[in-house]
Amino acid sequence: MRVFAFAAAALLLAGCASSGTPKIRGPEPAEEKQVRDALTPLLTVSGICRGPQDGCAVLLGVWPFRRIYLAVGPDPRYKFALEVTTGALRNLDPDELQTALAHELGHVELGHFATREARREAERKTGQDGKVDPQTIAQNRTYDRDEEIAADRYAVELLDKLPGPPGHGCASVMNLIERIDLERLRPAWSSWLSDHPTPGVRLAALQEICPKRP
Repeated sequence: MRVFAFAAAALLLAGCASSGTPKIRGPEPAEEKQVRDALTPLLTVSGICRGPQDGCAVLLGVWPFRRIYLAVGPDPRYKFALEVTTGALRNLDPDELQTALAHELGHVELGHFATREARREAERKTGQDGKVDPQTIAQNRTYDRDEEIAADRYAVELLDKLPGPPGHGCASVMNLIERIDLERLRPAWSSWLSDHPTPGVRLAALQEICPKRP
């Protein structure tokens, strides 16, 4: 059964890109299938989408960039908006892509859209005189990092609801973070690291809930 539908983000978000910068576009058929195959099981077991009657449409946009990056955000007409780069679609294997999507769904389900926007709004207000309180920025970035770790833990729990051996959620999330750590100096991975805690911090946090490896 088709659980959710895609809407082409290019029609709604193309104006966000500046002149000369590649614009976000709707997915090509193969890209849509790639994301659908990875995302549909997650939406089903998460309870975000209960079926077509739930009106579960996701706004999907593809950025034509070599770097590896995924992000989610709110949209009043859809369950959420999902952005993914062509670099992520080309370089992540199916398990890695599904793991990264599970992390992004953590931000959706844990209410991070609202909390992060509230922090950014507070920053904009403190910066009206041209000066932003460094302590406010530092505190807010701590909250940002905490939310990334919470999304990792959500991904573990969500992946464990899918068929697989015991503990495969931990293995998938930790394997992806370890790959990020190994390839962190490559330009394609730099954007992913720019607004996330370091791989070491994320792995240490996961070790609190995941079995230690031999």
